[in-house]
Amino acid sequence: MTPELALRRRICCWLKSIGAMVFVHDSVGLWDPRKKCFRRNVDPYRRKGVSDILGIWKGKFLAVEVKIKGRYATPEQKQFIEDVNKAGGIGLVAYSLEMVQERLWGEA
Repeated sequence: MTPELALRRRICCWLKSIGAMVFVHDSVGLWDPRKKCFRRNVDPYRRKGVSDILGIWKGKFLAVEVKIKGRYATPEQKQFIEDVNKAGGIGLVAYSLEMVQERLWGEA
């Protein structure tokens, strides 16, 4: 298990323990069986940058982009987090479980 996946799992377990509804979002390309390659999706409702962890906590939409030291959110991931916060949800990039805890306790 990669360090980023291990952190994602720790965050998900903790969120579940405090009563959050949580699910993970794994970004994958769209396989074109005819061309036998991955291709860009042109569906206007499919969005690049969707966070790793999505859910609901205390009635608010929750989006957590999980990163480990030395890795950074892409511009699309940053924009998704910004849009979640602007819409009244809770969005953050987390490098540790403690970052998620601090943000959520600040929202309580």
